[in-house]
Amino acid sequence: MMAGYEGHKMADRTKQNDAKPNINVRRLTPDDLDGTVAIDRAIVGHSRRGYFEKRLAAALRDLDLHIQFGIDGPDGLEATLLARVLSGEFGHAAKTVILEVIDVAPDCQHLGHGASLLAALEAEMQTRGIETLQTSILWTDHTMAKFLGANDFVKAQRHIIAGGIDRLGQTWGDDDETGDSDHGDDWDRVDDTEASSQDGIDVASLEREDLDALVRIDRKLTGRDRRDYIAAKVDEALFDSGIRVSLVARDDNIVVGFLMARLDFGDFGRAAPAAVIDTVGVHPDFSGHGVARALLAQLVVNLRGLRVESIETTVALDNFDLLGFLYRAGFEPTQRIALTKQVA
Repeated sequence: MMAGYEGHKMADRTKQNDAKPNINVRRLTPDDLDGTVAIDRAIVGHSRRGYFEKRLAAALRDLDLHIQFGIDGPDGLEATLLARVLSGEFGHAAKTVILEVIDVAPDCQHLGHGASLLAALEAEMQTRGIETLQTSILWTDHTMAKFLGANDFVKAQRHIIAGGIDRLGQTWGDDDETGDSDHGDDWDRVDDTEASSQDGIDVASLEREDLDALVRIDRKLTGRDRRDYIAAKVDEALFDSGIRVSLVARDDNIVVGFLMARLDFGDFGRAAPAAVIDTVGVHPDFSGHGVARALLAQLVVNLRGLRVESIETTVALDNFDLLGFLYRAGFEPTQRIALTKQVA
């Protein structure tokens, strides 16, 4: 999301649930970069300019996948909201909106800015016919929990888990195995009963010519043709290697699996960079050949070189096989709670 996606920085601690009529919400533009960075820096204590540059640029490339709003005041920008539209991550069949950032300048808080931005986001979702809004918070952020609870968010039925790069893979045994995994709010049907050897499986960075193979594997696993979603992820991986960290696995030069991951240096208010796994697919004919394990192992190697500290993902509460595989790999529950809301 995420992903493996989790948390966001909500600076506006207003208790008001409804947008005030005299607050005008508009869409962000590239000219808002400096103002957006300044507001966020005043809240988190350090600059996340690189993250906001990437998000604003991504919105220009594809308006359908990004929703970004701002509120102006007499002295300029006072509040911002950044959200993404998921079109297939974590096995979702329908589009979902992920709320990543709501920042309100410290001297403009408690004026209804947060509620106004949230109302604008939900109105945009209704226009697009998207019903599900998701985010997550630290379990200790009681004020944020109260705000979101007052706005009809509830606890989502999924775990947000993460693993430190230095620990991942150290607890695997030669006989480690997982069973079938449903394609719910998690990786896409990873059935990876681990063989004692991964000979013959080569893992490399994703290439544009891999698209057709990825679409075929995904169709076998999900029963749906998600070419548009897969194509968008491939293009994103190749367009900006600083955001995507995606891999393919080959056996005798045939693509047998893939892993879609992204790398952001500031989304959800993170102080340290983290990779988020969106989708993993293994061709059913290669189940039990250690493909998912090989993909995850190579991702760890690549992320060490980028000095990334952790990998995150999200898994349905009842996906015990996949959870077991990831826990044995070194993943653990995080301190965040996944939240969701159905927008009428």
